[in-house]
Amino acid sequence: MQISLIATGKTNAKWIEEGIENYSKRMSRYGKFKYVETPHLKSKFAKADSKVVMREEAVLQSKFLEGVDFLILLDERGKVYDSVQFSKYIEKLQVRGLKYVAFLIGGPYGFDPSIRERANATWALGPLTFPHQLIRIFAVEQIYRAHTILKGEPYHHP
Repeated sequence: MQISLIATGKTNAKWIEEGIENYSKRMSRYGKFKYVETPHLKSKFAKADSKVVMREEAVLQSKFLEGVDFLILLDERGKVYDSVQFSKYIEKLQVRGLKYVAFLIGGPYGFDPSIRERANATWALGPLTFPHQLIRIFAVEQIYRAHTILKGEPYHHP
């Protein structure tokens, strides 16, 4: 099963880029994993209404979702898992025979309704609000952790 983590907009924090690269490389042991950033639109639409920005982001996001069998939005209203529960969720997706699962991190205003309608699930990293830049590294680390749990590797210490 191929997994992608798609983030809306670019990050300019070197330490976040390095962390994502680190966990992305580790993920290669477990199958196809790809981290993607969409072009950044906020400055282009700085004075636009949030709905306009979300609609334009949806156009870009859709281009990166081609071929996706199962779409999971990272959303503050999504389902919250602990790490073991999340690993079991990943396992269920693998058993279903899905070929391509994508996790999508939205922009600062969230997701356009067209993207929400397309999604199969939502996932929240907890009740706290995090900057979109940090969510990237948290998400890729949790996806990596889930795979180490499924393989019985010592990375996760219950």
